[in-house]
Amino acid sequence: MGQTNYIVAIELSSSKVTGAVGIETYNGMKIIATASTRVDGYISKGVVRNVDKTSEAITSIINNLESNLTDDNKQEIMIKKAYVSLAGLTIHSIQSKITRGFDTYTKITSDIIKEMELENDERFQVPEGYSKVQVITQEYKVDGKTDSNPVGAPAMTIEGYYLNIVIKKQLLEQLNESFNQANVEIEDSFIAARMDADILLTKDARRNGCALVNIGADTTTIAIYNNDNLRMLKVLPLGSNNITRDLCAEQISYDEAEVIKITRGYKAQTGEKEPVDNETVNNVINARMGEILQNVKYQIEESGEMIHNIIFTGGGSKLKNLTLLFEEYLPNFKTSIVADPQLAFECKPGVNTFGIFTTALYGLLNQGKENCCEEVKHVQEPQAAAGELFSADAMTGNDTAHEEENVIVDPEEEERKRREEEEKERKRKEEEERRKKEKEEKNRKKKEKREKAWKGIGNLFRTFIDDATSEDENDEINRDEE
Repeated sequence: MGQTNYIVAIELSSSKVTGAVGIETYNGMKIIATASTRVDGYISKGVVRNVDKTSEAITSIINNLESNLTDDNKQEIMIKKAYVSLAGLTIHSIQSKITRGFDTYTKITSDIIKEMELENDERFQVPEGYSKVQVITQEYKVDGKTDSNPVGAPAMTIEGYYLNIVIKKQLLEQLNESFNQANVEIEDSFIAARMDADILLTKDARRNGCALVNIGADTTTIAIYNNDNLRMLKVLPLGSNNITRDLCAEQISYDEAEVIKITRGYKAQTGEKEPVDNETVNNVINARMGEILQNVKYQIEESGEMIHNIIFTGGGSKLKNLTLLFEEYLPNFKTSIVADPQLAFECKPGVNTFGIFTTALYGLLNQGKENCCEEVKHVQEPQAAAGELFSADAMTGNDTAHEEENVIVDPEEEERKRREEEEKERKRKEEEERRKKEKEEKNRKKKEKREKAWKGIGNLFRTFIDDATSEDENDEINRDEE
């Protein structure tokens, strides 16, 4: 496979699972394969609900990608690892602070900074049932004054401010199990909202203060930036699919409702009345999108950051005439909808990216460093000439190879070597069988553990909405859980 570095990225969302393979070239990332498959309820609000079906979807993506992979020597390529995005309903941020005081003015060193980071890791109380997936250093205050790089500054006190990103432990385990069952190793994972921000937000926007709001199918992710740092990350259990579901109450199918939502949008100026009149469509969109926008406003105010600029992205932001609702629900903010970015990548001829590529998927490819693939090794056994069961030498007992080397063959020695090879083969098969049984037993135990966990899961997801979330939101989550 030479020096080719194959980077594999997989993104799991509430509507689909997508994957892509890229190779690093002198001109940047080149996309050589893509794949996508729809999600039929087994991933909801970015959360894996059914491990087996999610594993099947990942396997389908991998098989599809592999079918389009060959190296320069036309050798088949096998995907062994992948980079994965982290999103979903339970991911959120928690702030923390570490303070150091000195008896006399002390010069701040890199060792002091590292010790403070380690202290934050040790002292930060991860909420029960959660796992910490990332820590972001926001800033330092040296004797009360903000300093992004305090190394070398003399101080009596220094405070370090950190943003800890956490996610439900059980949901992380379900994600890992899905990839384990698909025999794909997660090389590394990255937070989808941060990758979106790196691509969609300018440095000035992050420095001056803004909120990036991604309205997805089942969730809305709010990432607040100020002074070029992520200040808050929150995921709401509300998305544009709520509009579609409400329209279904008008006795139409989900697909019909989705088409009406997309084609008409808000305040549609059409004469269409069937199967649902425009007034009903407008009322549903106003209620559901208004619910999302009111929650976005509340979360921005709760963050304590001076934010005046809100940038919207995601499929839900493409709703027609959505800006009219911005004027109604967010009158004191500067709002905009970011266009799909012109991602700078080269594409292999024939590779489809339409409806598949996202900023998060592109971000994963750019973050990837380790090769995720390997060549498929085919073992070929020597064959007799066509139409012959045995060669002429085998029939006469002659050994041409040994004759050419003038080597006298000892029958006993040959028999001993044959027995050794047979013994090695026997042990190899026994080892394979042992590993297979261990894997089956491990999967069985994991399955039992998962089934046991699911029995009590009914109340687990009710804890991730804070006291500020309205009772209507909680009712929506409970209906989705059921």
